Amino acid sequence: MAATVLIVANDEALTTSYASFFNKKEYSVLVAHSGRQAIAQARAQNLDAIVLDFTASRLNCKGLSRKLKSVSFAPLILIAQPNSKVDGSIVAAGIVAKPVAGKKLVTRVKAAIDSRPPRLLSVGKLSLDLEKQRLTRGSRTFPLTPKEFVLLRALMDHPGQIVTRKALMKQVWETEYMGDTRTLDVHIRWLREKVEDNPSKPQRLITLRGEGYKIEKEDS
Repeated sequence: MAATVLIVANDEALTTSYASFFNKKEYSVLVAHSGRQAIAQARAQNLDAIVLDFTASRLNCKGLSRKLKSVSFAPLILIAQPNSKVDGSIVAAGIVAKPVAGKKLVTRVKAAIDSRPPRLLSVGKLSLDLEKQRLTRGSRTFPLTPKEFVLLRALMDHPGQIVTRKALMKQVWETEYMGDTRTLDVHIRWLREKVEDNPSKPQRLITLRGEGYKIEKEDS
């Protein structure tokens, strides 16, 4: 299966140019021309790498790069001006200086993809594949929708701890509106079909009335 690369730049001519480098090597290419588009793509797609034009004038590149890393485990490659200094707090798999040579950019991205370690988050008998966005419970493996994945990860990141409904609505649906949280209840029900041995008697994904939810710690 072809690797999927997201290219982020506010200049359409640049994204077209960069995309052509990868299309020639039969990569699957997605593009985003704004921070909002980039975050949406990173949340919705199982990306193998992200290329961000760090010189884009209309993008808050520093903040965007951190946000992208918070929602995707895809390695981040920055395109920067020659001799420019990138904030050390930004975790990037590589930096390519302008003017960009297609072969060098593709080579750097391929190296970043090939060197990625497997990323698994485990709590007891549950194992969440952070790259392929799927859940393994014992010997069974379940695919997850993008929302199910973000929701389950938010809970498994804090095993044994209550995660409030408000925090989940903000992290998964990016809203602080609490007037209608039925979609959260529905997704919790769907997750229990995959997390629990007996969904009608949950032992792993627990509801704390009036507070939120938690993933119970258990022996693996």
